[in-house]
Amino acid sequence: MSELGDIVQEFLVESHENLDQLDRDLVALEAQPGSRDLLSSIFRTIHTIKGTSGFLAFNRLEKVTHVGESLLSRLRDGAQDMTPATTDALLRMVDTVRGLLSEIEENGQELAGDDSEVVAAVNACITDDAAKSAPPAAARAAAPAAPA
Repeated sequence: MSELGDIVQEFLVESHENLDQLDRDLVALEAQPGSRDLLSSIFRTIHTIKGTSGFLAFNRLEKVTHVGESLLSRLRDGAQDMTPATTDALLRMVDTVRGLLSEIEENGQELAGDDSEVVAAVNACITDDAAKSAPPAAARAAAPAAPA
């Protein structure tokens, strides 16, 4: 097997092992929704898969993990809280990652496909939470301007 093939094979093995731990962390997170330790562990797993997938030019996998990493970063840093919607979006993202890894394993490459629904679902969690925490437009417009 070529050196690149060996790298991809190692990436697949490590990613599957990491996803098994991530599954255990997600189950534990249901019992402890605000656990920074669990969120950090899940974030690190997705971050690692994202970084390596970018290096290996698995663009679909990189895009899905990137958006998941963005949501996990906000959750880990306390910028937003876990909700049923964020849990569902994270589970969909992890399922998509697992499917993409299986696809790479079966075909030796990433196939063309459309992951826009899962990306949109995860982005919606980020956008919806940001919109909830932003002051309404009318309140921003009514606030006096700070002196320069």
